[in-house]
Amino acid sequence: MTIARRRNGPSPLPTVRRAVPTALACAAVLATTACLPPPDVEPRPTASAAVTVEDAAPTAAPVPHESELPAGFDSEPDTTAEPDEALGAEELTELLRVPATAAVRPDSCAADAVEAELWGYDVAAGSRFSTLRVTNVSDAPCTVAGYPGIGARGEWGSAFLILAEQDPIDSGDGSPVTLAPGAAASAPIRWTGALAGAHDEWISLLVVQLAQGQEPLRVAPTISAESMVGGDSGAPHEATMDVGMLTDVRVGSFSAV
Repeated sequence: MTIARRRNGPSPLPTVRRAVPTALACAAVLATTACLPPPDVEPRPTASAAVTVEDAAPTAAPVPHESELPAGFDSEPDTTAEPDEALGAEELTELLRVPATAAVRPDSCAADAVEAELWGYDVAAGSRFSTLRVTNVSDAPCTVAGYPGIGARGEWGSAFLILAEQDPIDSGDGSPVTLAPGAAASAPIRWTGALAGAHDEWISLLVVQLAQGQEPLRVAPTISAESMVGGDSGAPHEATMDVGMLTDVRVGSFSAV
């Protein structure tokens, strides 16, 4: 009877036993890694993210250089100027010497939601005083704030280089003023210095911007007798702003009437 001898060499069983602990260790590492929190990732801005626009600080127009004055500005031309009513939004904006300081808010008064006029008149020590009154003529509340932007055009068609400045003259702190339908806000306005004379080009249109980037309002430079406040101006009478090419014009911030 022949007895088979066992072959020399490693038994396969120990190999299996060594592989099991290794596989368990790898599984444990993978499980631990999977539980770790993902690294911080900065969120990418989206196209729909809201852009915050802040109110600007009050400013003043620079003193114009001689070269900026239109040719023959001090003599009446032979041609007739384009009517103020024919000016478009871009042309009105170009007339601004200082822009509005208020950022556009969701409830900002649009240009077609208000009417603007000069209200009241007084004179003292070579200066003239009035107020820019803005009335909400829409059927919904809206808001004005800060300092309005201003500019002017002359009766001969010149873009005036007025020395415009936003100045806290007898005005509020610029906080938003909500206007109910029919309600009004006002900003003081003063002009002095190089006033228009008998042979000068007089202002024909005052442009007023309520908020940054908005189309300016057209405001007649006349003051009705009904709005006269007395004082040194005497008895109530109609008056006109005697603003010329280089008149110093200052405007305050809006406050409730």
